[in-house]
Amino acid sequence: MEDRCRVLAAALETVDDVFYVYDADGQLAYWNARLNELFDMTDGDLSGADPPEFFVEDDRPAVEAAIEEMFDSGQTTVEARAETTEGVVTFELSGRLLTADDGTVQGFSGVGRDITDRLEREWHLQRQNERLTEFADLLAHDLRTPLAVTSGHLELAARELSAERIEAARDGLGRLEAIIDDMRTATREGALAVDEQTIDIADAATTAWNHVETGNAVLEPLPSILVEADIERLLRLFENVFANAVTHGPERDGCPSDEGSDADTPGVAVRVVPTPEGFAVEDDGRGIDPDEREWVFEPGASRAADGTGFGLYIVRAIAEAHGWTVRVTAGEQGGARFEFDVDADTAC
Repeated sequence: MEDRCRVLAAALETVDDVFYVYDADGQLAYWNARLNELFDMTDGDLSGADPPEFFVEDDRPAVEAAIEEMFDSGQTTVEARAETTEGVVTFELSGRLLTADDGTVQGFSGVGRDITDRLEREWHLQRQNERLTEFADLLAHDLRTPLAVTSGHLELAARELSAERIEAARDGLGRLEAIIDDMRTATREGALAVDEQTIDIADAATTAWNHVETGNAVLEPLPSILVEADIERLLRLFENVFANAVTHGPERDGCPSDEGSDADTPGVAVRVVPTPEGFAVEDDGRGIDPDEREWVFEPGASRAADGTGFGLYIVRAIAEAHGWTVRVTAGEQGGARFEFDVDADTAC
């Protein structure tokens, strides 16, 4: 019997979950070494500890309620967050009442399982489902107008054989194709980043710049910034940010840079810079009004007559797919500045 107890105790030390036993007074009586590791506490520190004291203050009432439930029903499950040596961890805590043969309550035992990653995956799935709902609404709204216009032009073209109307119909169809392509991209990029690797931002940004029609715009020399990212999604992110900067570049006499420009007129200058939280992309263009800085990330939002309104929405979707956040502020030279926090915990 003694050998079996030693084997059982040794087995409990090999699991990644926290195992615990509380006595009839609700004080910690037995645990495995995982508890010591996560809270950096000695056996003397842990002995006799009350269950709620391990968790953040906001979650302690839920833990206390779960313990009461367990003494009433014999078992319970609750989720609670704790500050550990591995950061803030969300635990799924189980509890089962321990009783003697005569029914006397001896305490309770349970397991604390780290479900932080699972919750993050669930959060991403929820965000993706929300995006799909948005797309269903956008399809009904955004495609109705160009379809109606195109149908009208085609009917008139069939009767008049007007080259002007036929060209207008082609423009409408091209607009539809651009919207559909961007919507497909957004649904694809909204998934989790599944092929992450260490990437130098300088290499990715340079490659993406060569994929965009930049005209007279200039990408300034890039510093080396290493991030963990999915290269294909990161390229798409930079392509869309750069395209936004070029499209909404400097004004000349009240006209945007993409209207009436000539080869001698300097274009927007774009730079990528490191930040304490990750990196930022900024330009010296017209910038984005403070009242529009959240709106520009919404699907369908566009200030360009020929824009689909999905460019910056896709940027945000890709950032969130990596667990990053993105915000827009003013650049040092008055243009737009997109700041990416690569250490963000968006699931919280």
